[in-house]
Amino acid sequence: MALLSLLLSPITHAENQLSVLLPAEQITLSYPQPVRLEQVFNDAISHSKATSPLEFPLANQLINLDKQTQAEEFKQNVLTQIVQQLRVNNSKQSLIKQVTNWQVGYRELISLDFDVIRSQANANPMLSGNFEFVTNKRSATISIEGLVVQPQALKFKADSSLSDYIQQVNESDNVHPSYAWVIYPDGHFVRAGYAIWNNENIQLTPNSVIFLGSNSDSAETIKLEEQIVTLITMRKNAQ
Repeated sequence: MALLSLLLSPITHAENQLSVLLPAEQITLSYPQPVRLEQVFNDAISHSKATSPLEFPLANQLINLDKQTQAEEFKQNVLTQIVQQLRVNNSKQSLIKQVTNWQVGYRELISLDFDVIRSQANANPMLSGNFEFVTNKRSATISIEGLVVQPQALKFKADSSLSDYIQQVNESDNVHPSYAWVIYPDGHFVRAGYAIWNNENIQLTPNSVIFLGSNSDSAETIKLEEQIVTLITMRKNAQ
């Protein structure tokens, strides 16, 4: 093993070249020098008792703690734009409350599938600094958020369409009638059609989030919604 030493501690030590917090295990992996992602994965697996990184790779998250300020500033900027751009109604207030309550971090959008990391050199970067490695369990639900009366968790069904899920919630009068955002647990997202005339037959996965936006196709609205959706990908324990 190339690793010189591996220390376990309940807190991150700033003097180390690499520290990786495992919140599910309440320990920190501390290394005296930068190491590759594969090494961190191996160590996280060997110390996993609550949730293994192998359990549901699609929902793994690598949060860069050194960029936390950037994440918080981005969130505040999004909240400011929501206040300025969306018309005043109960759904707007609900959305502001939703976003305010989100705990976000700077998520590194890299593959956290161990098979990919081991088999592809460009998927196994050298890490240095301070990180949080979040491992989420496979959920039996998907969630619907945005311009809804109340965000809801709905039972995931492999044969259910995007439209099937949306029909189950009480949405705002101002919700877009034919487009919604789908956010996957790996951080990727898409604005997809779900009406009869533009149904894209989008496949959802457990732990996915459906975000219902405004009934507007303006570039300004779509840009704001894309930023909100990006914030969703940055949430820790996204569901």
